[in-house]
Amino acid sequence: MSPQPTTGWWRSRTGKILLWGLLCVLAQQVAIGYRIDFFGGTAEASLIHLHAGLLLALALLETDRRVVLATLGITAVGWAARQWSMEPGQTAPLVWGALMWVLLCAWTLACAQWAGGPEAHGRLDRHGLSRLALYGLLVYPAGCALLGVTMVVIAPPAEALSAAFQMFFAKQFGVAVITLPLVVVWREGRQSFRRDRAAGWAWPLALIAGLGLSLWASQAVHGGLADRPAVVLMDYRFALFVVLAWFVLRLPPRRSMLALSAALFCLVLAVSESAAYGNTVLGLFNLLHLAAEVNILLLAMLYLWVISRDRRELSRRLAEEIQRDTLTGLPNLRALRRRMAVAPPRRRELGFLLLDKTDSLVTGYGLDMQAAVVGSMAARLSDLADVYVLGTGQFALVPATDADDDVWERLIVRVEHAEFVADGQPVRLLPYLGVASLPEPGSEPLADVVDTALLNASHLAFDARQHGEVRPRYSDIDDGRLRRAHRQQLQDAATALACLRNERLVLHFQAIRRLEHAAEPALTISGEVLCRLRDEDGRLIPPARFMRPIEAAGRGAELDLAVIKALFRLLRKYPEALPYCERIAINLTGQSLASMSFQVELRTLLADSPLPLSALCFEVTESAAIFSTSVASRLLRDLRARGCQIAIDDFGTGMQSFARLKELPADVIKIDGSFIRNVAQHGSDHALVQATVAVAGVFGAETVAEFVENEVTAECLRELRVDWVQGDLYSPPRPLSEILAEALPRELQYAP
Repeated sequence: MSPQPTTGWWRSRTGKILLWGLLCVLAQQVAIGYRIDFFGGTAEASLIHLHAGLLLALALLETDRRVVLATLGITAVGWAARQWSMEPGQTAPLVWGALMWVLLCAWTLACAQWAGGPEAHGRLDRHGLSRLALYGLLVYPAGCALLGVTMVVIAPPAEALSAAFQMFFAKQFGVAVITLPLVVVWREGRQSFRRDRAAGWAWPLALIAGLGLSLWASQAVHGGLADRPAVVLMDYRFALFVVLAWFVLRLPPRRSMLALSAALFCLVLAVSESAAYGNTVLGLFNLLHLAAEVNILLLAMLYLWVISRDRRELSRRLAEEIQRDTLTGLPNLRALRRRMAVAPPRRRELGFLLLDKTDSLVTGYGLDMQAAVVGSMAARLSDLADVYVLGTGQFALVPATDADDDVWERLIVRVEHAEFVADGQPVRLLPYLGVASLPEPGSEPLADVVDTALLNASHLAFDARQHGEVRPRYSDIDDGRLRRAHRQQLQDAATALACLRNERLVLHFQAIRRLEHAAEPALTISGEVLCRLRDEDGRLIPPARFMRPIEAAGRGAELDLAVIKALFRLLRKYPEALPYCERIAINLTGQSLASMSFQVELRTLLADSPLPLSALCFEVTESAAIFSTSVASRLLRDLRARGCQIAIDDFGTGMQSFARLKELPADVIKIDGSFIRNVAQHGSDHALVQATVAVAGVFGAETVAEFVENEVTAECLRELRVDWVQGDLYSPPRPLSEILAEALPRELQYAP
């Protein structure tokens, strides 16, 4: 059994009572004596009651009221013992004093409650400071002075007024010197304080020396140098203000508040000479003026401290916020740079993880889903690497200190097996990882080293995605080939977006023919619309160069809408060809499937279609639909209900191809060309095509074989009973305008 942690005796109730009681009794012995003369009555008094400041501070800070009451009782006993020692045998002052202490106890607790304690623990803001100053420096001493007037029951009125006078200032100075600084230290003294390197001791020593010189000069002026010309000296109070301001701004609360209390005590000690003249009107106003100066200095320092603390806290919070991703709260690139500067990893490598299709989560399910998936992914990888968010689906990875040699391979496997649920649908994200080496520390700035490594790793990750490689890609620092390739991709992206904005689209068309009549001349137009872009020089840009950049820029839906609009314009231009259009296939990207605005605009375009909707077929790849199955399914079912046909393109390339048929409505299944090229060899590709044909028949869908390039392949597909074929063997891609222009003459040529 593990031993229980012990706390100091002073933390117990008894310990607190003994400690606070002893401190208050000792504080009673500290006095700043002066003689007070009111209406002919002379008495010795103290200008400061430090125990009153301690008692009010205790009432403000201690939640256990029994500790406060017991401490007040001990202090009262200490006062009674002192009173008895000075006036032995006098019971009347003791009886009055006992009643006085009961009333003082109630008044102290009430003022503490009004000032915001003891429940209001924690940060002391400017509003709380104002409230504390009002009740501590004004209301509390004024109430104590009124209690002092009750001495009239045992003493002459002049002595009672004298007691009220001295009690107001004594309590007020006691609160100023003890209560407010102690509250600050108690509430916030344990909070972290970032010391400034400029806070050396040369400055405070110089300031203290200047304060001493100013004090000496001030005394010298009052001593007889005031009549000398050309002698202009500033009062020492300004120098004291500067010294205390330095302590408050540069030192932790415990030290700065201790210095403030000591300085205030010295000021009260210095004004004690003026207190003896309180019996005169001028002397009374002078004492009030000196008390106001003490309070102004105190409040100025406390407000300066609060403002400085809030500024430091705001700076710290802003520094933390700019190192966090706004959406997910995970550390970002700034945090990575800071971490690398403070604690570089033992393993000199940096990874760049790219999660494909993450943008589909945003467009399909919203930012909340993206944040949840990213946060969950970071948590899954936290034991292998520190994760830093760089963008949508992009992360920088720093291997953990105890990471082994196969950490990157294990990380990829863990991401591959991660499955998330969005609107009840399972979602998987494909990971692509690039790993770059970090050079040993040298003359190059650390920020440049980190940025270079991230750049190299990101090139590797994007290159891995382009080639469909899910294993980690490794590189040295000076790998420039990928940089050049990605610069070319950036140029392609800019060119593609410019073409898209300026509607420089060219539509091509590749026929899809029934296999049983593929060798015969076609009497109808059936096939797939293919998009090309034309640059400023009139050259055609193939899809391989512009599709990825457009999708990476999130403009896939815009491209699809531009293709549909261009198709409808071209069809209206050749109205004589419309009766011969049997099936026109149009590709839709994953971004279009997940975009609600695309769906609205698509329905508007279909309402004014130049062709019957039954002649339109929309092709979607299963990789595009897998990340937004529920949204895609609703759109495709709506299109099918309007009469359009739906085709699943590149079938067989995904891990869940056959399961996807249960979720997506399909009239046509297009078998990916990677399986068609080797189908005649009767291997695994042959078996997969055969299974696809069988499954399509169960679902009532027709099959289309892509990339049919020779008769041997075509004959094998006939044996497998594939319905349609598409490829260069029968019809290579041609401009759609040419095909539409030839439609009517071809019909006349082959009419019976």
